[in-house]
Order: sequence, then structure tokens, then C-alpha cells
Amino acid sequence: MKAAIYQGIGKMTVEEIETPQVQPGTVLIKVKACAICGGDLRTFRHGHAAIKPPIVLGHEIAGEIVEVASDVTAYSVGDRVIVAPGIGCGTCSYCSSGWQNMCYTRKTIAHHYNGGFAEYVLVPAGGVRVGNINRIPDEVTYLEASLAEPLACVLNAQEVMNIGLGDSVAVIGAGPIGIMHAEAARARGAGKIFLINRSPRRLEEAKSFGFDGYIDLSSQDGAKAVMELTGGLGANVVIVTAGTPEAQVLGINMASKMGKVCLFAGLPKDQPAITIDANYVHYRQIAIYGAFSSAPRHNALALELIRNGKVSAKKILTHLVTLDEICQGMDLVTNRAGLRVSVTPFLDELKDEIDQHSGIIVIK
Repeated sequence: MKAAIYQGIGKMTVEEIETPQVQPGTVLIKVKACAICGGDLRTFRHGHAAIKPPIVLGHEIAGEIVEVASDVTAYSVGDRVIVAPGIGCGTCSYCSSGWQNMCYTRKTIAHHYNGGFAEYVLVPAGGVRVGNINRIPDEVTYLEASLAEPLACVLNAQEVMNIGLGDSVAVIGAGPIGIMHAEAARARGAGKIFLINRSPRRLEEAKSFGFDGYIDLSSQDGAKAVMELTGGLGANVVIVTAGTPEAQVLGINMASKMGKVCLFAGLPKDQPAITIDANYVHYRQIAIYGAFSSAPRHNALALELIRNGKVSAKKILTHLVTLDEICQGMDLVTNRAGLRVSVTPFLDELKDEIDQHSGIIVIK
């Protein structure tokens, strides 16, 4: 099969490798689309301590089951599926309570196993056993389904924060994750939603999503703008999707009394700390949350939100590149040329889907 092999920092080669062989308990999937995550880009550009090349990256996978082991009964050849990449042990207290993303022995597709930037991907027996495969609804295309994994991470964070009816929500970062957060918050019944970014172009592109306020940090004081839009109260919920210390501090400073702040994006490993006014947090009774990855149940919910149109996957997925052009796809993400970029090894098989995505840009 053809696969994009991550060879080390800044180097990826598309070459022929052996197609994975089905072993007991496993499932083989023909990859129809695999979106490029910011984590894939960081690994490609800077490396990752837990990822040892050569390896196939890509964990936002949508495809068709083409072979199942004889002892697998829950799935069948021909099933259209996505794969939750984080595989928990299935027995610890976190896995048992539905928080597999917190499992201490969690293994990850594209970290510990080859991922989806290839024609085929093998789901390990552990992932099949604990339910990491979710079926795609008939109404959802493979292209849309390739956004289910990042949306699942969004839903994990929103569940932790328990966004409720009428909450005012400020989202810092107008990229695909920020837009997913804003749309998911609206689906949960949030009142007013504000999108905040330092790039006017990004904000302008996001206006078609119809949020309640757009704050340009290149020309506005973000905290002051949120206070004005909320009658001096601040946002009940702040979600920081920009991975900078300045964005995290800004998020805390625009939160209301008893507000909730989610540090959704991590910080660079050489600058992981921020300085905050602890008294401000203390006297305003602000809660600060972390959020990491997702559980398989979040992936299933993500598919439903895409199916019912609560999250506009067709608008968020702006580019599709062939497997041969994956490095160009990485450049698109680096340059923020669009929103989400997906990779397909089988472009011809997605012709009908591409016709449904009228605004998508295809690079081959």
C-alpha cells in the first residue's frame, strides 16, 4: 500500500509499504479521508518525544472496513466508520467511567501504531475490544466524518465545563477548533457567543457562522471588548484554543465572577508556564479547567452533531489534498490558508462527496 512515512523532523516520504495483515481481534480499514491535526503539524515540524520515526502519522480517520478478524463480531466488511485514536485499557477506573482519555496506559494510533496517512490502517485488537470504532451515519460523508475526532476533543472539554443554557461564551482563536467550540456551545444552548482572534482575515472568514460578536485583537483590547459586550460582567465561559501564554492570561482576565476558563490548547514545551493574578481568580471565584483528547463516546456524539447540522463540517473542511501532496497539505495548515485540511489516498472514490462540498479546494 501507499503511505506517507514520517522520517523525522521536516521529512515525510510517500512510498510503498506492506499492507497491514489482520490478526486476531483486529479490523482493517480502507482510509477514505484523514484530516491534518495541529498535532500532526507540530510533530512534522518539531518532533514529538513519544513518537519514534519512521511511522505513519494521522489520527483523524474516516474509512470503510475491508477485513475483520474471524473472532470479531461487532463490525462487518463494508461498514463506514471513524476511529477514536486513544485506546484505553478498558478496565481502570477512568476507562470504566467513560474517561478513556485519562487512562494511564493509553495507547494512541499514530503514536504507538501506524496512523491514517495511508491507504489502509489496522485498528489494534485493544481498540476494537473497547469500542474505538464508531459507525458513520448514512447522511454524513467521509469528508465530514474526518472532522469527528477534533470535534470529539471539543465535546470532551465542553462536557467537563458543563456549558449551559444562556451562558455567554468567549472563544479565543478563530481557527477550525475555535469555530467548532463556538458551534458546539451554541448547540448546548449558550446565549451569546464571541469569537476572538488576532488575525482580521480569520475573523472575517468566520463571520458566515453567525456568532454574536467578533473581536479583533490587532485593534481591540480583548478583555475590555468582552466586558462591554456583557454589560461589564465578563464571559461565563472562556475557551482558549490559541496555544500562547498571552491568550491564556487574556482568557482569565475576561471571565465573569464564577466564570469558567478552559485552557484547551497546550503551550510550547519550552514555555509551559503562565503568570496570573491569583487574587483575581480567588476573589472572582473563577474555575480553570484543562482538557485533553476525548473518549470514544465523544466521537459518537460528534458524528451526531455533524449529521444534524449543529456543527458545519462542510464549511470547516476547506481543503482536500491527495496522499501524494500531503506535504503541501502541511504547508496549508502552517500558513492558515483555510480552516481544516483533509488527506485522501483515494481521490477518485470521493468524487460524489466532493460534488456535495461545493466550496472545497482540491489539490492533487
